[in-house]
Amino acid sequence: MRAIEASNEMVQEISLIPETASDSAVRFLRAMIFSGELGPGDKLPPERDLGARLGISRMTLRLALKALESTGYIVTTRGSRGGSRVADAYSLVQCWTQWMRQHSDELDDIFEFRVTVESRLAVLAAERRTDEDLQTMERAVDSERDPQDWSSLFRVDMDIHRSIARAARSPRLEAAMLAVRADLFVPVELVRYQESEHQVHDAHEGILEAIRARDPEEAARLMREHIQIIRELTDKALVAAGIQRPRD
Repeated sequence: MRAIEASNEMVQEISLIPETASDSAVRFLRAMIFSGELGPGDKLPPERDLGARLGISRMTLRLALKALESTGYIVTTRGSRGGSRVADAYSLVQCWTQWMRQHSDELDDIFEFRVTVESRLAVLAAERRTDEDLQTMERAVDSERDPQDWSSLFRVDMDIHRSIARAARSPRLEAAMLAVRADLFVPVELVRYQESEHQVHDAHEGILEAIRARDPEEAARLMREHIQIIRELTDKALVAAGIQRPRD
């Protein structure tokens, strides 16, 4: 009986802050930007295509686009050659800074969630991967050696982690990984990324080797270490942006 009452209380608490379809669209589009799928200056897909991909009406999509425009993530122009584009790199850094000022107290929880999800994905990938999965992961890791620009770093990193998630064959865990990574975008302009770039690449290669060897424990351990590197980069970015983490 107590369990039922607790469950009802939780449902009531969650229902106080319902997420609308336009809110979900905002999160999805922000994830596309922060993951590098859409880089600075890139034009967004046509509204019809975006609406179909998200399963929402054009009116709902336009509400989401207006919200993203008002917060600086995208720029919209009118006319026959108009449309919506991702803002420039400087503006995206400002967006990230604003987001972190509002959510820095959630970082511990976000990173704990990411460690839990991605270390489990690494375990499953080591257990379930195929030779074709390995080839996909190898191509992604190899492409990390020579990124063309700052946004390509995030595209490549996302490709690597997505290839691991797909080898794990757990759609729900993959969806959770994609969602949480969108909030952990780290602007290169705020950290000396080149100092840690080799650590990130070496970690990816180590995870790949563990998955190739079908060693789930080692894959999980290396994934946890890798996410710790990202945590350190995030903390550096917060300092560079003048954001103080809340004290316990």
